[in-house]
Amino acid sequence: MKTIITVIFFGILTYTVAQKPAASSGCKNTLPAKRDLNIQDFFKGSWYVTHIKDGGNEAACREYKFSMKDGLIKLSADGDYTFKKEKKHYTTTCSSVSGSPLNPAGPFVLKCRHHHTVGKEQNNIFFQLDLSVVETDYNNYALVYRCTNYDDKSLNLHYGNLLLLQRNKSGDISKAATTLKQPSLTQFKKTAGC
Repeated sequence: MKTIITVIFFGILTYTVAQKPAASSGCKNTLPAKRDLNIQDFFKGSWYVTHIKDGGNEAACREYKFSMKDGLIKLSADGDYTFKKEKKHYTTTCSSVSGSPLNPAGPFVLKCRHHHTVGKEQNNIFFQLDLSVVETDYNNYALVYRCTNYDDKSLNLHYGNLLLLQRNKSGDISKAATTLKQPSLTQFKKTAGC
């Protein structure tokens, strides 16, 4: 009888652990996502990463070019990235996954690729990008939580950041500052190049 109870206990324990989402990414967004996000209005045109919270020293102003095609979110960006102490220019392309309905509350899961070409040498780095839109007015600013998980575990790159996105690279952050009470924009640093 003790054996049966033990087997049942371990079966329940195994099932419970298997159902728990993996927390190995290191991303911890504590802010709720915008519930009534208009996906079509948000994921179109350019957004610039003008400010970042908890970003590294190489936080750069990046232009995220969004579009929607066949119900999928498309993202493209260019920029310099440092992997294994080597800085190179990469073109980044991302797409949400076909067959997965987009939930306005997010997170929006994008499969991405950094691509670098020099002569005949081509280098691809694959990663998953999870975006949660915390707040936006669609025309000026957005507060977005970005969680990045690289497929190549040797890169040891898994991180989450709060980003202030703006439609204008040198936009006025006062509109965002009046709306965003938590976190305060004083906790963000301006990205290089914006």
